[in-house]
Amino acid sequence: MKVKRDQVTGLVLVALGIVIFIMTSQFRKPMTLEYPGPKLMPSIAAFGMVVCGLGIFIKGCRDKDGGKIPLSRQGLLRVIITFAALCLYIFAMKYLGFLIVTPFLVFGLTMYFAKASGVDVKIWAVALFAVAVTGIIWAMYVPLFGMELPIGELFE
Repeated sequence: MKVKRDQVTGLVLVALGIVIFIMTSQFRKPMTLEYPGPKLMPSIAAFGMVVCGLGIFIKGCRDKDGGKIPLSRQGLLRVIITFAALCLYIFAMKYLGFLIVTPFLVFGLTMYFAKASGVDVKIWAVALFAVAVTGIIWAMYVPLFGMELPIGELFE
């Protein structure tokens, strides 16, 4: 039996969703009806990833002609690197907090995918993009929604 790209994608999404759920369940802030805390959005995303991953996997198993193209070694390497970066991000955020770790993740993944795609980017532009993305996410969660983002155990 030949493994299809949809099956690999589905399994990776399920695995990533489970890892994200396990890691966010370690946040100390309890979820309540009054204040859902920093666990809510990552937990919803993790649930969505598991459900979508299962759907993609089942679709890949049922399709006779769709998704037959096997995942290339470069594609698989990109998936593994991205998965590892997200796991490291969640682990580092626990100790260093959102505002310190997020710009590095956005910068690193943007540079990696730009270079892998052959796109020439300016380092200062990617750094500005990473800081802007971090700032926008922070502005949406903290002042707008009134939620907390992890500040890191080293700074508590």
